[in-house]
Amino acid sequence: MKFRQFAIKNVQRNYKAYLAYFLSSTFSILVFFLFAVNLFHPMIGESFTSGTVHLVLSAGEVAISIFSLLFILYSVGTFLKMRLAEFGLLTILGATRKQLNRLISLENIIIGLAAMVTGIATGLFLSKYFLMFASVILEVPELKFYMPVKAILVTITCFLIIFILISKLAPFVVRSKEIIELLKGNRKPKEPPKASIWLSIAGLILIAAGYIIVVLQMTFPFHLGVIGTLVSAGTYLFYSQLSVFTLMRLTSLPTLFFRKTNLLWISDLVYRMKDNARLLFVVTITCTVSFTTMAASFAVYQTVDEEYANSYPIPFNYSSYSSDVQRENNLSLISSKLDEEGLSYRTVSVPFLEFDSKTAALSTQSYNRLAELLNRDTLQLKSGEAIEVSTWTNKADSRITIQENETVHLGSNTLRLIGVVQDNIFPEGLFGNLYVLNDSDFEKQDSVLNKGVYYGYSVPDWTEASTVAEKIRAQIRTDGNAFKYRSSPDWYQTDQLTYKLILFVGSFISIVFFIAAGSFIYFRFYTDVQEEKVKYRNLRKIGMTIREVKKIITVQLAILFFIPILLAALHSVFALQTLQRLISVSIGSYASIILIFFLVAWSIYFLLLRSRYLRSLLEET
Repeated sequence: MKFRQFAIKNVQRNYKAYLAYFLSSTFSILVFFLFAVNLFHPMIGESFTSGTVHLVLSAGEVAISIFSLLFILYSVGTFLKMRLAEFGLLTILGATRKQLNRLISLENIIIGLAAMVTGIATGLFLSKYFLMFASVILEVPELKFYMPVKAILVTITCFLIIFILISKLAPFVVRSKEIIELLKGNRKPKEPPKASIWLSIAGLILIAAGYIIVVLQMTFPFHLGVIGTLVSAGTYLFYSQLSVFTLMRLTSLPTLFFRKTNLLWISDLVYRMKDNARLLFVVTITCTVSFTTMAASFAVYQTVDEEYANSYPIPFNYSSYSSDVQRENNLSLISSKLDEEGLSYRTVSVPFLEFDSKTAALSTQSYNRLAELLNRDTLQLKSGEAIEVSTWTNKADSRITIQENETVHLGSNTLRLIGVVQDNIFPEGLFGNLYVLNDSDFEKQDSVLNKGVYYGYSVPDWTEASTVAEKIRAQIRTDGNAFKYRSSPDWYQTDQLTYKLILFVGSFISIVFFIAAGSFIYFRFYTDVQEEKVKYRNLRKIGMTIREVKKIITVQLAILFFIPILLAALHSVFALQTLQRLISVSIGSYASIILIFFLVAWSIYFLLLRSRYLRSLLEET
């Protein structure tokens, strides 16, 4: 038998051990290929939004390829550990280290090629439905099926590199082990677990410190990196020290520890928690990334309308200066286009003053006219007083504060600031600073740079006005010295598509991460199943009932399964608070829906894993 044939036979004989590795590789290839099918679709390439589409889809491809490398490498490492005894036997029979390395490399290449064929074939079958779904997301005519030659070549190239790299790294799992270690495999005696109370407390302090920085909204250089480092380090100590220390303390409580089957599952769980500390840490971080990515993508997409409504309180805006000779034509154009589309609207016009390139002012009467149109509170000012109005959306990092007895110099006048309006009334960024003056003070201002009139068109159905905005934009030639024209529908459709794409890609990546997190736990339990069979077979011989065995296994599985997901959910809540500071609308309700969805999915996965695991353990006990 040739060496290549021996490797093929080995894969066939150990298909049960490699099945999960094969399926995880196939899934990674399938997702990557489906993204590539969209990325290289001819209609997307011809679209005016192709730059945005390609950027977002390409980012998704890169993220999936990097994660696939780590995920597949972890999978193969787990299953190679199951075969350590087999490698030890081959070594006794005369196999050299070089031959073992070659065997492992050939097996991984064989499984990788089989996974690529299966993943791409499945992708070709599903690509039509994926393209139909993508056409809905991109709001383009149906993306017709095509032969994705470029997508196939890119997928094969990318994953061939990944599997070749893995085939070179995989032998390191067994390279440094002696023959006796290989023969013992996973049956080596375990050392009694140890845990430090000081490291346990340090873990809690690190996590709490990260949370406190978020809650207190503390900002300093690289503060996001500091938060991530603190929480990550604290999470690892939580599993490796605090959880073990807590369980060991339970063993010193006789009334609890010696009650029914508690002695068995608590003492066994101490070892399992210590052995799986790194695994549980990886699962927690992976789930946190999955939760945060999907919740953030969903929240940002759902709030795009509110973001635009805040940024552009009045959808169509025209600011005209004294040198504007096109004023009447442009205003007539805006009105006629809105009328042609049958859109209802209300108009308002107010004078304003510009003192320099950044500072402008309105009279109280003018501000109140705008406020009434927008259903906001009106203002009352006395002579010599002024109120500052925000020129940006009401975000936590752009709120205006004033000191007691603060003054502002406008032209040749000094006015006392008596208050702040935090919600912008003009399109954000139209002016650097905006002040509201008493009517008489406004009329007396003489040292001004420019005088102008603002015209606003309030359109209730502005989200449906993209076509109108496009027609107006095509016929208005902006002259920054004579007039300024801005409308929210101009960019709304493009940004909405971008946010849809982010939601689309973010959701898929989140699902990939989520499935991977569940797979990590499944791989671990699958690795231990033979050892656990022996243990529970011996317990059955000394009188333990099937019901008691099921109870012990269920309790242990539930603890190991749900602690990471609950801790990840808690981490995500604080991570999303950081995002909350960047947008001006609440994302709590959206995040709650996403977290509930993941918890339900995780619970279903737990029930399926428990059923399969119990069946595997009890079939021979």
